Amino acid sequence: MIFTSNFLPCIAYMSAFVKFDDVSVTYDEYYEKQTYRNRAYVLGANKVETLSIPVHKIANKTLLKDIKIDNHELWQRRFWRTIEAAYKKSPFFEHYDYLFYDLFHKKYDFLYDLNHDSLSKCLKSLEVNKTICLVEKVDFENKNEIFSFNAKKRGENPDFFEPVPYLQNFGNGFVSNLSIIDLIFCKGPESLQILNNSIRN
Repeated sequence: MIFTSNFLPCIAYMSAFVKFDDVSVTYDEYYEKQTYRNRAYVLGANKVETLSIPVHKIANKTLLKDIKIDNHELWQRRFWRTIEAAYKKSPFFEHYDYLFYDLFHKKYDFLYDLNHDSLSKCLKSLEVNKTICLVEKVDFENKNEIFSFNAKKRGENPDFFEPVPYLQNFGNGFVSNLSIIDLIFCKGPESLQILNNSIRN
């Protein structure tokens, strides 16, 4: 199964990623704006917050591997402050925050490198020992080859995914399919089991 390269992937993405034995991530695909490729959603005190990585302006049909991050904006500092505000008081923040710290304090030039590291850290947090295989060539005419998720329809769950509610830091109702860090910081060692239970048989 081939997955798109996403930043701090959503819970549906991670549920599928840990389910399949043979998984790969492609960086040789066309970049699309306003997608999970450069954004993630976390639950703040008052609303769902969007972490959207700024990138340099691009031409149409630019490959993801060529997308450069716009580091003129102090996005990393802002993102880390947002994450701390959202999760510092969560049960497992201090157990996992060090794994994600570098993502927001190390300079990245290319979006794909950041996404690759973020996925690696998510897998490490979940204690999933899985090699991230890279796919260089993808048939763009056959998008069924690629497992992708629609960031604009975050609340509309894929057919295979049935979210298992868990206690979150804020709000009275459960907000589904946020970034995987929401689950990790809130549920810690239980996260992998929740992911497994979120897959419909």
